[in-house]
Amino acid sequence: MRSFESDVQLIKYKILKEVVKYAMEGTLNEKYAMIPKTVIPGPKPMTRCCIYKERAIVAERVKLAMGGDRNNKNVIEVISEACDECPIHRFTVTEACRGCLAHKCKEACPVGAISYDYINRKSYINTDKCIECGRCKSVCPYNAISDVMRPCMKACGASALSMDENKKAVIDNDKCIQCGACVYQCPFGAMMDKSFVVDVVDLLKRARQDKDIHAYAIIAPAISSQFTYARIEQVVAGIKELGFYDVVEVALGADMVALNEAKEFVGCINEKKFMTSSCCPSFVSYIRKKYPELSGNISTSVSPMIAISRLIKNMDEKAHVVFIGPCTAKKMEIMQDDLRGSCDYVLTFE
Repeated sequence: MRSFESDVQLIKYKILKEVVKYAMEGTLNEKYAMIPKTVIPGPKPMTRCCIYKERAIVAERVKLAMGGDRNNKNVIEVISEACDECPIHRFTVTEACRGCLAHKCKEACPVGAISYDYINRKSYINTDKCIECGRCKSVCPYNAISDVMRPCMKACGASALSMDENKKAVIDNDKCIQCGACVYQCPFGAMMDKSFVVDVVDLLKRARQDKDIHAYAIIAPAISSQFTYARIEQVVAGIKELGFYDVVEVALGADMVALNEAKEFVGCINEKKFMTSSCCPSFVSYIRKKYPELSGNISTSVSPMIAISRLIKNMDEKAHVVFIGPCTAKKMEIMQDDLRGSCDYVLTFE
């Protein structure tokens, strides 16, 4: 039986399932507006205040399942309607405050957001002024200031998330490495990655009618642990049954990259002193954005996904390649200018 880590994944699965069904029928453009009511039938809501709120959020998820905002190059987007349940104020003075004479919190605040309530003998944070720098918490001798950081912001190692004037999450595309950590950590599913599933369905439909189109599925080794109710042989057979010409494991590409990186390492280690792998597009993006001075120490080898995709296309000029794996950053990788055209589409396991 299929299992999910959370209701967030379950709802995403249900939405993608409906999108795929209508895309296969060729009726998606006419019926996509019906999906919210199918997923949230009512009359009682699942988690929100009412079914209408939930359906409005599902409608936004449907848009992302159909490709999202094509003008936004980031594969991860914020669903504004779903981003409203997190604590609005990050720092709060708790009952542990002793109203001490030193008032270190007040002195440490760079914007004058902290005052002292002489009646209640307790410090007070003006949330309209607070810039959430955390200096007050760091100097409080009683640890009386709580820090409740939003899960998405806490998960973002690239510091690409902030809040707008309406306290909604905002992604800074210049800082974002599209790793998907915020997608996984948001308890309300307010962060979601765009899907290429409609494009893949269209590819498979064209491949059935045109013998000059060979749709290859390349699968990440992690796929073997995703379907606990089926053997990997059954999973591969199922993928072929969908209409794929063949299924190839990306582990072969990993072997190719490992050999190339080993040769590169031997040739440059004396000069560079150290070299990092280039297999993860989020890691590469993080280094280039946060530590550009280390960019020269990243291996020039392509990732296993790109390596195996290019091998397949070199062997079969009719090939169109779809990667199936766990990583949202792979969707970003195939759109990079120097890699575009190697792998055509990426699907994550959901």
